[in-house]
Amino acid sequence: MSPHCKASGISKFFLLILLLVFHFTSTHAQHLIRIKHFGKNNGHLKMYVHIPSHIDKSKSLPLVVVLHGCLQCASKVQAQTGWSKIGDENNFYVMYPQQRFVNNPERCFKWYKRRHNNKNRGENYSIFEMIEYMKSTYSIDAKQVYITGLSAGAAMSVIMMANYPETFKAGSSMAGGAYKAGNGMVSGVLSLVGWRIKTPEKWGNIVRQQNPNYTGEYPKLIIYQGNNDWVVNKRNGVELMKQWTNLQNINIKPSEVIDGFVKNKDIQRNAYINKENKEVLVFYKVNKLNHALLIDPGACPCQGGKRGLFSRDKNFNSSLWTAYDFGLLATPQIVGKTNVKRLEEKILFSVPYSKNSKYDWSFPEDCKVISNENNGTITINWGKVAGAVNVVETDTNNCKKQYKTIFVRVEDN
Repeated sequence: MSPHCKASGISKFFLLILLLVFHFTSTHAQHLIRIKHFGKNNGHLKMYVHIPSHIDKSKSLPLVVVLHGCLQCASKVQAQTGWSKIGDENNFYVMYPQQRFVNNPERCFKWYKRRHNNKNRGENYSIFEMIEYMKSTYSIDAKQVYITGLSAGAAMSVIMMANYPETFKAGSSMAGGAYKAGNGMVSGVLSLVGWRIKTPEKWGNIVRQQNPNYTGEYPKLIIYQGNNDWVVNKRNGVELMKQWTNLQNINIKPSEVIDGFVKNKDIQRNAYINKENKEVLVFYKVNKLNHALLIDPGACPCQGGKRGLFSRDKNFNSSLWTAYDFGLLATPQIVGKTNVKRLEEKILFSVPYSKNSKYDWSFPEDCKVISNENNGTITINWGKVAGAVNVVETDTNNCKKQYKTIFVRVEDN
């Protein structure tokens, strides 16, 4: 996301070599199609598309737009995120806009420059043209267009959702920031260190100025922010949350906070629900994570992502969970009560049963197991405190499937 970086002559040389390698691999990326003519392209970007391996021609398919971070390219972010693999398995298109070396040698999208973050200008308009090209050329479901990005790509994802809210159903920002947190070089640097702080209303009004007559809903937003991010201060995630809660007309206090989400002690999931009881914002706060994407590399069905400079193995496939949070894929759910009485007995929780799989359940310490026959169900007597219920399914190939954590509240008797 960095708007500027000084380097010695030697480091510049190695940076140039690195970027040339990235450029070479991007133009020879497996399963990526280069689209050269998609509009006026005033932002002077490149466009790559991944077409799902088995297209259902009888249906209009979703589209996911994936934006790379600095020092990356389309093929690199495709490999690290695993979005094309998910697209193949679930029948949707994936589009990868790419920055050009001649635009920015660090390959950052120029989120911090007014001529690229204002609506219908520069790079953000080039990306909009790409989406319109996809709609006119392929059978795209216009109601299922999503966007996601890391770092500078995250900032540009927020720019796209702010400028074209009617275009996207949902989007995610991984180590990004609020719309126009950077609106020039100086403010861009200040935002990186966490010094651009505003009230929710002021942040929201900055977005509304781009579409003063817009009365529709804003896209659902998923935020990921590492607590140890040395490039984008964690305060940026908070400011983005403030901006989007204002746009969604909800409180900045989350409706639900789950520590140790999916049994991962480093992940806290904060969910924000509107008056229609619809989840419109999710904020993942991640301990022991610097400026990187969360991945779970491996060959198992629920694993994904590739280790690299801007990715970290946290046993969490963030691309897959983002697809769940988008509503693009059905989320693996635990069925059971989410409100119980203190010391209530014989409470049943269940997940779909798969023969020969093993199920590892967890719940608050003062709960007591009554029955657990490894058939996808468990019966417990609840204790006195609220808490999370988790289960991980392990199949005969030692592949693990995570089910979405449910939080059980305790009511007075």
